[in-house]
Amino acid sequence: MLVSTVLGAAAIAAGSSTTGYWAVRSEVRAGDPVKRSDLVRAEAHLPDDAARHVMRTDEALPARLADLVWASDVGNGALVTRSALTTAEAGGVTELPLTITAGAAPSDLQRGDRVDVWVGPGPGDDATLKAARVFRGVRVVSSGGSATVRGAPSRTVLVNVSDADLSGSVVSTIAAGHVTMVRVS
Repeated sequence: MLVSTVLGAAAIAAGSSTTGYWAVRSEVRAGDPVKRSDLVRAEAHLPDDAARHVMRTDEALPARLADLVWASDVGNGALVTRSALTTAEAGGVTELPLTITAGAAPSDLQRGDRVDVWVGPGPGDDATLKAARVFRGVRVVSSGGSATVRGAPSRTVLVNVSDADLSGSVVSTIAAGHVTMVRVS
């Protein structure tokens, strides 16, 4: 009886044992460098299929910390998945500057906002031309300062776009048209 009690207690203890995983201290954004201060240890018991996707604290990071960037946004306190980390050289996220004329984006646009980017005819252009959405749900990195372009008040807004979504035709469309941003979150 004593042996079965000890074995039962050991089995329960083994079943409830936890593993140390990396979690984020506070929300991080795609494209930002990974800093040691972003990471905290979190104890959790995960099923095997979930555990293989999460970074344990006792395993090496995929690259030197100084070379890592966040591949995706990660919410406050969330466990760090393997796919959330990438190297700056690996690409994946590119910062794209967009010139926005006054009134073509929310006036209170700020870092972290998500926007759809549309390109179409501007004031005085052929109104029969159709607008096209070139990016969906991209993150604003910087909302830029005021400037004047071709006599009109404007600002440069920096957004993160995936390398896969960025092509020469997209860049030419943006350069040739009037850019409008619509906040989606």
